[in-house]
Amino acid sequence: MRRLGIFGGTFDPVHFGHLLPAIEVLKVFALDTVVFVPAAAPPHKLTEPVTSFAHRFAMLALATTPHQGLVLSDLESTRSGPSFTVDTLREIRAGWGAEQLFFIMGSDSLAQITTWYRWPELVELAHLVVLRREPLWGAGLERHVPDILRPRLRLVSPSRTADLAAGEAKGWVFLLEHEPYPISATVIRRRLQAGEETDDVLPPQVSRYALKNRVYHRGERDD
Repeated sequence: MRRLGIFGGTFDPVHFGHLLPAIEVLKVFALDTVVFVPAAAPPHKLTEPVTSFAHRFAMLALATTPHQGLVLSDLESTRSGPSFTVDTLREIRAGWGAEQLFFIMGSDSLAQITTWYRWPELVELAHLVVLRREPLWGAGLERHVPDILRPRLRLVSPSRTADLAAGEAKGWVFLLEHEPYPISATVIRRRLQAGEETDDVLPPQVSRYALKNRVYHRGERDD
């Protein structure tokens, strides 16, 4: 059975707060692969400046290449208009021959899931794996979860492989009880712009690329 994790996002830039949980999800859910899918036109950021897809993709390639089991897809770059998760999951399920999909998202995103395009279809296509984003966790998070999803919530310890029957192809919302990674992409961009060291939050190859190509210098991001 082919079990794929799907990790979507802007990744502007990709940092340890993305990579470390992805590696943990790969292990805990015994996945074959975690596929990073950078958004070309993220619907929730259509009015905000976003770094060009080419730069974000290049930094992701540098960050994921050293890690077995982490791969990269440019699927959303070929799609016109906003990048909707439900469409991405359908395309990956069909194109990659996946029998089980695990869509990775932050607890802040789960709390706002009713604002997502055709959101009820997500759990019909995949399990959701929710990463801890403070302060939305525990009872504070559950209050924001839609009623139809609450019976599907399952807390998972990162210390052991998740108990998941082979026949359960979709439908669960797994809350991964991991150490939170309080890393802000906004702060990272400011530090890179100022020429500060970022090896505590970024893979060094990503830092070098961003500085060499002046990715986050003023006026050099897409508007």
